[in-house]
Amino acid sequence: MTDDGRRARDATNGSLAVAHWGEHANGGGDRLAWELSRVFENAPFFVGWRDEDVEPDDIESEQLIEGRFLAWALERDGLAKQFAHLLGWQIAEPLRVYDVLVTSGNEPLFYVPPDDQTWIAYIHHTNRRQSDQIDEVTSARFASPKLLLYYAMRVAYDHNTHKPDLFVVNSEVVKRRVVRYWGVDEDRIRVVYPPVNTSAYSPDDAKTEDYYLTLSRLDWHKDVDGIVKAFNGLDQQLIVAGDGPERDSLEEMAGKNVEFAGFVPEERKRELLAGAKAFVFNGRDEDFGIAPVEALAAGTPLLGIDEGMTRYQVVPGKNGYRHSRDGSPSIDEAVVRFETDGIEWSPDEIASFADRFSVSAFHEGMTNAVTEAVERSRIVPDWYEQY
Repeated sequence: MTDDGRRARDATNGSLAVAHWGEHANGGGDRLAWELSRVFENAPFFVGWRDEDVEPDDIESEQLIEGRFLAWALERDGLAKQFAHLLGWQIAEPLRVYDVLVTSGNEPLFYVPPDDQTWIAYIHHTNRRQSDQIDEVTSARFASPKLLLYYAMRVAYDHNTHKPDLFVVNSEVVKRRVVRYWGVDEDRIRVVYPPVNTSAYSPDDAKTEDYYLTLSRLDWHKDVDGIVKAFNGLDQQLIVAGDGPERDSLEEMAGKNVEFAGFVPEERKRELLAGAKAFVFNGRDEDFGIAPVEALAAGTPLLGIDEGMTRYQVVPGKNGYRHSRDGSPSIDEAVVRFETDGIEWSPDEIASFADRFSVSAFHEGMTNAVTEAVERSRIVPDWYEQY
């Protein structure tokens, strides 16, 4: 057991459970929840919906939401799935026997805990289409009915955001959203960055070559098309790694200097990251953004969008440069400046900067959060202290 694990056990007398909203895609939220299970390694791990196909070999979970009808609803998208979570999490009988509960995701906020249970809720986002991305609805079909639906959902959901003893969020950006859109006092929110396996990447994984790299799911919110368009006008090679629904359209618009690598295995990913001149990232208002951190851990400079958490992963002139989505500096201007001025930090200094987002930092942060929450939730009348 790690030192953090021992401290967590001591803080809770060993009576702690971890619960995640559901295993669905082997995405960032799932990987964070599995790491929570490793932080509190002797604690039972529950999931709203279990997918053994994506679950790591060292993780053993128990499905929390049972029943034929709810299982059917969980397999569907949209309101049916949300309805199943609403019903399944409110009582969540197996969770109620533990002194301390650590949850991951928004759906567990439907849970109504026993009065004497300490609850730490890790939040990845604030239902973004109902909060900071609500303006995207105006360009969609049936905009007015959707706005009415989202209003009703916010009203119905609002009381769920006040029950945890302590919130933990994945970045300062999400902390502001939780304060603004959910009305949670910032004194009840702690930032613990997601666990990025920074030790798996190194500047020594490959010799730096003459190409730029972007790596992500090729979906609309990653705005890879903006990167491709910029490089169409540059005399620089770009490698696009990853797959997704936008790939065909991206390949159609790309010039001859843009290469599509598709999905790459981990070993090839490490080589590409370490070998790139710089990593280009253009994701929309990212809550955190793991791929840019992996690039930094490989000692590779970052040319990142001046939005969301990405802007804070770039220290201009030292480990990279920022660009704007619709203004100046543009992506191509950032590339030209990087080619002209370079950056101050060495690859090893860039990799060291990424360590603040490491797995060990996550373990320490979550252990501290649980210890604090247990202390905050302890109820002792003032007069009782004299006896």
